[in-house]
Amino acid sequence: MVILGPQCPVEQEGVPCPSEPPEGVPVIVSEQLPGELYAPGREVARTATDAKGAFRIDIAPGKYVVTAEAGMSCELMDVTVATAEYARVTVPCDTGIR
Repeated sequence: MVILGPQCPVEQEGVPCPSEPPEGVPVIVSEQLPGELYAPGREVARTATDAKGAFRIDIAPGKYVVTAEAGMSCELMDVTVATAEYARVTVPCDTGIR
C-alpha cells in the first residue's frame, strides 16, 4: 500500500487530516543490494496503485526494495518475499505540504 500525506496545509488539533492512499501511483520494486539496507539495485518490477493505494506484484522469493513515485518523495522500504507468499509493505510518501 502507498500512503500520501500530509493532506492539509495546516493541521489543527481536533481536526483530522489523515494521509490518503493515492490511485495510479507508480510502484517500483528493485533487488536489494547484498548487505545494504534500503539500497535498491536493478529494477525487477513496476506497477501502479489501485483506488485504495494498494498494489500486488508477482515476483520470485528474495530481498527487495520497494518505493513509489508520488508527492515530493517516497521512502525506500525493504521487504522479503518468501516462497508461495505475498509480502505486505506500506510505502509512506510526503506531499511536501507544510
